[in-house]
Amino acid sequence: MDITRRTALAIPAALAAPALRAQSLTKMRVSVIPVLDVAPLHAAIREGYFAAEGIEIDTSTTAGGATGLPGLVAGQFRVVFSNVVSIMLGVREGLDFRFVSGASKGKDAPPDILALLVRKGSGLRTGKDLEGKRLASNTRNNIVWLRGMAWVEKTGGDWRRVTTVEVPFPQMADALAGGQVDAAIFSEPFVAAALETHGDRLERIGWPISETEPGGTNAQYVAMAEDLARNAELFDRFGRALHKGVDWVNERAGQPALLELISAFSRVPLARLQNTALPAYPKGVTPAELDTLVATMQRYGLTGRYPTSASLIHRTARL
Repeated sequence: MDITRRTALAIPAALAAPALRAQSLTKMRVSVIPVLDVAPLHAAIREGYFAAEGIEIDTSTTAGGATGLPGLVAGQFRVVFSNVVSIMLGVREGLDFRFVSGASKGKDAPPDILALLVRKGSGLRTGKDLEGKRLASNTRNNIVWLRGMAWVEKTGGDWRRVTTVEVPFPQMADALAGGQVDAAIFSEPFVAAALETHGDRLERIGWPISETEPGGTNAQYVAMAEDLARNAELFDRFGRALHKGVDWVNERAGQPALLELISAFSRVPLARLQNTALPAYPKGVTPAELDTLVATMQRYGLTGRYPTSASLIHRTARL
């Protein structure tokens, strides 16, 4: 087949097109944690939903959602995944965080993504039993701690008489099995890991979300109000792509494809994920769920003046 001069000239342009398209993508750096809650973001990246919206996502992994929030204020990130308690505490202190999407909620009934574990034979069964004991949380004053305190109270205990010990999730099972703490609030996939590796010594006695606030909010994605005002169209595209990822995940609930995706970004063995409880994956954030959360925070000592919840929700999360 003959190649005309016009065709020959077109070939380099065609070969260069992918590179040019890549250069035209707007890069957005997003702070994440390698937990189950961020599955929709990774699905949207892998399935090309962000690229179709002209966005390249650069994920940066941090130890916790609260760790990423200072980076958001400093301009290191455009979007941060974080637990809702840390977000609202920042808002209380005058930081202009705005919710751009939902991320995860608890299930209405067990099994759930938070579980309270103790040593077998300890005799600890209720919040009353935990008075004067050491209860591990990955950090204090976050959603894990808050749901744990609510569980203590609901099961007859005085949360003020429980000593909170901060232990990172990866070290929590060893700390509990070894006696450094008396009980611990685990989040998945660390619940499944603890019961798999220390099942002869540890047992689950409670579900801090579904037993205190069924379907309660856990985490969301936030951005800065000023950035949203200047770049509203970019965040519209971000929201569309992320929510296609939510659809992808929800349509594959209970299927191998979803567990394979989670295993790839979390490094959790696929076999372990078979026994792991997943959260619910919402697209939006409602004033009602934030109001309920703030009331719970106030009840457990996180007092102060909080803005009207509706004023904190950007249009991409009003679904």
